[in-house]
Amino acid sequence: MRKDFDDFNLEDDTDHEEEGSLLGLALFALAVGAGAAMLFAPAEGAKTRQLVGDRLKGLKGDAGEALERVHRELGRREARRRRERRSSAMMGLAVGAGLAALLTPESGPAVRRRIADRLRRTEEEVPDIDRVVREPQPEPEPEPAA
Repeated sequence: MRKDFDDFNLEDDTDHEEEGSLLGLALFALAVGAGAAMLFAPAEGAKTRQLVGDRLKGLKGDAGEALERVHRELGRREARRRRERRSSAMMGLAVGAGLAALLTPESGPAVRRRIADRLRRTEEEVPDIDRVVREPQPEPEPEPAA
């Protein structure tokens, strides 16, 4: 493995002058901006701070009111969706009942009479059961060992 130490340089190649000039430019811009603000300010500092504070409080109150309005509107929309779902279910029930009434080959009393007759025949065929007694079951035989 070849190591070339001839071009090895302990000094970094970055210009410290560029970093210093950038920091100096930022400080100069800060000073010019502050000076311009003092020269062209429409009111003194305390009055301006009070005005800005009042506006921020007003914005905070407006944001709270807007949040309350959004919350109320979401509640209204949810209630409207629930009502629409309920009315859709009721309409589906009514349509289903209407179709059943139109498509049923027999009338309601005839169907009820047929069901009652079938229940009576089932009761006659199945004996009355007073109680259920569980009889002992024989033990299963063990499987022979192989």
